[in-house]
Amino acid sequence: MFEMRGITKDFDAVKALKGASLSVRPGEIRSLLGANGSGKSTLVKVLAGLVKPDGGEVFIDGKPVRIRTSYDSKQLGIATAFQDLSLIPTMTVIDNIKLNKETVGHFGTIDVKKDRRDVEELLKLFRVRCDLDAYAQTLMPSTQSMLEVAKAVYAKPRLLLLDEVTATLHHDEIEGLFELLRKLRDEGTAIVYVTHRMKEVAKLCDSATIMRNGETVAELARDELNDLDGIVYHMTGKVPDKAKACGAQAAAAEGEALLEVSGLKYSPKVRDLSLTAYKGEILGIGGLDGQGQSEFIRLLLGEFQPEAGAIRYRGKEVRFRRPAEAVENGIGFISGERNREAIFPLRTIAENLFVGRTATGGLFKFIGNRRVNGFAREAVEKYNIKVGELEDPASSLSGGNQQKLIVARWIAVMPELLLLDDPTKGVDIASRREIHQILRQCAQKGMTVVVSSSDNDELMDLADRIYVFYEGRVQALLSCEDKTQERLVAEMMGFAEKEERANG
Repeated sequence: MFEMRGITKDFDAVKALKGASLSVRPGEIRSLLGANGSGKSTLVKVLAGLVKPDGGEVFIDGKPVRIRTSYDSKQLGIATAFQDLSLIPTMTVIDNIKLNKETVGHFGTIDVKKDRRDVEELLKLFRVRCDLDAYAQTLMPSTQSMLEVAKAVYAKPRLLLLDEVTATLHHDEIEGLFELLRKLRDEGTAIVYVTHRMKEVAKLCDSATIMRNGETVAELARDELNDLDGIVYHMTGKVPDKAKACGAQAAAAEGEALLEVSGLKYSPKVRDLSLTAYKGEILGIGGLDGQGQSEFIRLLLGEFQPEAGAIRYRGKEVRFRRPAEAVENGIGFISGERNREAIFPLRTIAENLFVGRTATGGLFKFIGNRRVNGFAREAVEKYNIKVGELEDPASSLSGGNQQKLIVARWIAVMPELLLLDDPTKGVDIASRREIHQILRQCAQKGMTVVVSSSDNDELMDLADRIYVFYEGRVQALLSCEDKTQERLVAEMMGFAEKEERANG
C-alpha cells in the first residue's frame, strides 16, 4: 500500500496542497482527478521526488518513508511518466531508455547488444516501431509519449505514476497502452493515472481520488466513475449547467457568410477543402489525427500559403502573407500547444494577457504599467483565472489557467473571426466547460468561432455544425439536426456512403 497523508506545499503565496491525501493498493489503477490548479500534479511530483512537501507523511506498506529527491523515489520502486516529457531530445531512443540502467558486461564495459535486445523487446510490448538510434526530438509526439511510458515501465516499478500521458496518443495507441496497463495491474503493480479524459477513467480505472483547491475532497469506487456530473461537482463544488450547443446559434448558419473557402490545397495534408462559416456560429472541424486540420487553420491565419484555391473573408478574396496581417484584419488564434505557440513563460501574467491588445494596436506607442495591470486584473476576474500575483511569470500557472489566459487574451480584443486548434488539450473538465461557455457567449455577440478539436465529445457539445476532414478533404458536414457520435466516428473513418459527403 502506498499512502500519502496530510501533504502540504506552498509556493510563495500560492497554497498548492492543503492537507491532501492519496492511497493506492498493489494491483489497482487509481485515477487522480481535479481541475487545473487543484494540486494533483504537485502531489504526483511529491511522490516522484521532484517537489519537497512542507508537511505530511508518505507511507509504503505501513512504514513511513522520506522522498527528498527523484533518486529516493526510484529506490523506493516508484517510476513516473509525465506529459511534459523527461526524454532528452538530443539522445537516441536506446540511450534515453537505458540511461543509468545500462547492462555492464565483461571488464566493466557496457553490453551494447544486450541493451538493444532489451529495448527491442520493451518496444514490442508497446507496439512502437522506431529506429533505436534516432534522436528523441526527431520522433512524432505520440511516439515520444509512448517512449516516456516505456522508460518508466522498464524500471519495473512497484508504483507507476502516469501524468496525462495519452494527450498526444492516437486511438489505437491508447487501446494498446490500456492493455499493457491492465496486465501490469494484474501482475501487482500499483498505478496512479492522471487524466482529464473522463471516458478513459471509466474504461481503465478501478477507483478515483478527486482534488479541489489543494485538498482531497472525494474518493470514488468503480461503479461511480460514470457519473460525470457528480465528478464535476466534486471538482468544482458546483452543480454543472446543462448547456446545449444546438440552440439559438444554429440559426446563424442561415445568415451572412463571414468565411468562404473553396478548393484549398497545401501538399501533402490539404488536398481540396471547401467550407463556409457564418457570422455568430461555432463551426467545428473534426477528423482523425493528421487529416489536414492544423494545416487548414494555419492557411487561414497566413502562416502557410495555399498552392491553389481561394479564401473569401468579409466578402472579399484574401491571402494573408503572415499571421500579423490576419490579426490586423480581425482574426484571432488560440493554440492547444500553449508552451510552443502561445505562452511567453518568463513574461508576467499581466504582459501575457495584454500582448493581444498590443498586436492590434499601432507601433511605437508607450504602454504604461497601470494600463497593462488594469487590463490584466479585469481579465483575471472576468474569466476566473487563478493567479498569485499579476507580476508572477506565466509559467507559474497551472495548465488550465494558462489556457484560460490565452483565451482571455484574444477574447478581450473581440476578433471578428476566432480560430482555435485543439484549444482544450490537456485542460481539466471544469476549465474546459468554462472555456466553452466563454466561446458560446462570444458567438451570441456575433463572433464567428472555428474550432478544430481531436476530442469528439468537445465537438458534439460545442459546435453548431461539424465539418469532418478525411485525407485532406471534407468528408461530411454534420448539422445540429443529424450530428451523432456514431455518424461522426463513421465519417472520421471514411466509412460513410459517397453520396452523403458534403463539400461545403
